Amino acid sequence: MLRLTLGLILIALPMAELALLIKTGQRIGLWPTLGLVVAAGLLGASILAHQGLSVLRRTQASLAQGRPPVAPVLDGVFLLLAGALLITPGFLTDVLALLLLIPAVRHGVARWGVKQLVKRAQVQFKATGGRIDGAPGPSPSDSGPAKGPVIEGEFERLGEKATGPHRRKEGDRL
Repeated sequence: MLRLTLGLILIALPMAELALLIKTGQRIGLWPTLGLVVAAGLLGASILAHQGLSVLRRTQASLAQGRPPVAPVLDGVFLLLAGALLITPGFLTDVLALLLLIPAVRHGVARWGVKQLVKRAQVQFKATGGRIDGAPGPSPSDSGPAKGPVIEGEFERLGEKATGPHRRKEGDRL
């Protein structure tokens, strides 16, 4: 269903843009229409340059405060998308881009997108070499091969101090 919708959008959007450009050219003339398209492109390039640096600063500030930079990165992705849509010739993409430049709309779209990802995500934990909780014996997830990708990693419980050779010390290389 998603592929069909995406395919229809990729076919219908350029056709609608072309029709709108032709109608606008007939209504206000060729040069004013081209002027609007070029102005939107220049605005998009300006937004990409300015917002890219702004997102980088906010991301670095979040990291410096010890917070994950999810909000600044998502905000930056949508601002970059808005800039790219403004660079793309056409008035429909310009309207979408202008909507994404409104912070409330951008944050609403980001919240909706994250909810969709969480709803569709399948996360599995598979312990290797014993149970996750540290108890001896096989882990319940050791009963068969995992479906989907397996991501191996380490974790630590907050508030506990782990000891042993598996802990990295500050300054150790990864």
